Amino acid sequence: MIRRRWRTLGFAVLLLAIAAWFIPTPYFVLRPGTAVPVLQLVNVAGGDLREKGQFLLTTVSVSEASALQYLFAWMIPGSSLVPREKLLEPGESSDAYRLRQREWMLLSQQNAIIAAFRYAGRPVEEFLLGVKVLRTLSGMPAEGVLASGDRIVALDGHPIRTVPQLLRVLEEKREGESVRISLWRKGRKLEKRLSLVRFSRSEGGHVGIGIVPVTERRIQTDPQVRIRADHIGGPSAGLMFALEILNQLTSEDLTRGLKIAGTGTLSAEGEVGQIGGVEQKVMAADREGADLFFVPADVHPGDSNQFKAEAVAREIGSRMRIVPVHSLEEAVGYLKRLKEERAKVSNIDTPANLAYNNPVLVARAGAL
Repeated sequence: MIRRRWRTLGFAVLLLAIAAWFIPTPYFVLRPGTAVPVLQLVNVAGGDLREKGQFLLTTVSVSEASALQYLFAWMIPGSSLVPREKLLEPGESSDAYRLRQREWMLLSQQNAIIAAFRYAGRPVEEFLLGVKVLRTLSGMPAEGVLASGDRIVALDGHPIRTVPQLLRVLEEKREGESVRISLWRKGRKLEKRLSLVRFSRSEGGHVGIGIVPVTERRIQTDPQVRIRADHIGGPSAGLMFALEILNQLTSEDLTRGLKIAGTGTLSAEGEVGQIGGVEQKVMAADREGADLFFVPADVHPGDSNQFKAEAVAREIGSRMRIVPVHSLEEAVGYLKRLKEERAKVSNIDTPANLAYNNPVLVARAGAL
């Protein structure tokens, strides 16, 4: 009888656990992802592939949290819960979020190629093709008229090549006016006319048609570069892509025989920017045995990548050095000055120590 009750209780607990696995919550759970050798993803035609060390691209595992995952996230080291509204834009679905992440990944690859080739003094051309529609906003004029993937090339006859150009033309318009939109859709040239509406005051009161836009462009280089990272999303791999491209473009091995992990967005001008999930990325790099970790330096109010990376490295007792950088130039300069023997010493660089060894940071110290 007692045994039967225990079996019944166990079966009930199992059913509850299964049910909790499928009950959704308004949260995403972030966990340490992987630290992938960038050499596996990047190929510069005819480039030098000999590397004594490795550049590692770090990722974060992001998934929608069920009720069971929500409970366990509090107990698993490295896991954190993020409200849906912190990751998703208003009205954005999970599928639309993944599409946005893929577009950001493509942008990060293009910026990395441009920045690396410009740094190396090698030929690179950027062809601006127009403004791609990622999605339309619910209840706005573009809904049902424009579609995801449309490429806008003109407004009222004015050529449109970038998002800033699109916004400048719209700024001259008033609510209720209409615009003639020239676009390409699946190889066909189309003309659409839409009325303009005013966004909420929180958006600055600007008028628009209700789309999420991104500049579409093509990059041409000599030699050609191929990046295969379809399984990774987001913009935060830019810095590590650029370092790997440079390493293959030049004869000098920037890895110095070390495992060099890192993260950071990268502009076409080579400026490093803040990213999300830095704590999980530090843990992923440490788990892979990285010697140092490049992280975006904290510059503006609200920046916290450097602070969080240093804090989590101390918390987990990592021997990995945390190196905050502002730009691709600083990261390359750091590696060029680095002595392999010194790199093996266990410590975490502070901004003061970095500045002592980095004349670029010394010059900027007064502005920080």
